[in-house]
Amino acid sequence: MITIMLKRTMWLAVLLLASSVQAGGNRVPNLGYDPGADPFAQYHQAIAQASAENKLVLIIAGGDWCHWCHVLSRFMNRNTDVEAALNDTFVVMKVYVGDENYNEFFFSQLPEARGAPHFWIISPQRNVLASQSTAMFEHGRNGYDKQEFLQFIAQWRQQTPTPLAAR
Repeated sequence: MITIMLKRTMWLAVLLLASSVQAGGNRVPNLGYDPGADPFAQYHQAIAQASAENKLVLIIAGGDWCHWCHVLSRFMNRNTDVEAALNDTFVVMKVYVGDENYNEFFFSQLPEARGAPHFWIISPQRNVLASQSTAMFEHGRNGYDKQEFLQFIAQWRQQTPTPLAAR
């Protein structure tokens, strides 16, 4: 269930984001969180891909309204080595949460999140291995710490499933 705190945080983020849009009418870039997407279909596709590629699934809850989701996107765009390492370890799946679609039934299947973006790590066998905020990666008011992210990825890379052929 989405907490009241998350809803309040989303409203504040929407207000802040709306005030940050330039007067020229520039739109906020699309971060890949689609309120109309079927998260269950995304999930099944991500699990199949993770199984085929010997990876874990990283579900990220967020939306274009979310300040820290924009910070995360900018961070990945500026640190392509971190993004490459993330994509080498995980099949990344973004699920929208916000006023347009809270995806409550989907998120009710996972441990509760208290903010966005939020990470869940899922095995190809559909086991929830971890649920965590991205706050541990934050560096200052508008950034993420590269070394913390790389350590996070390295920790999970060591836990990727062993392919059947290697057993």
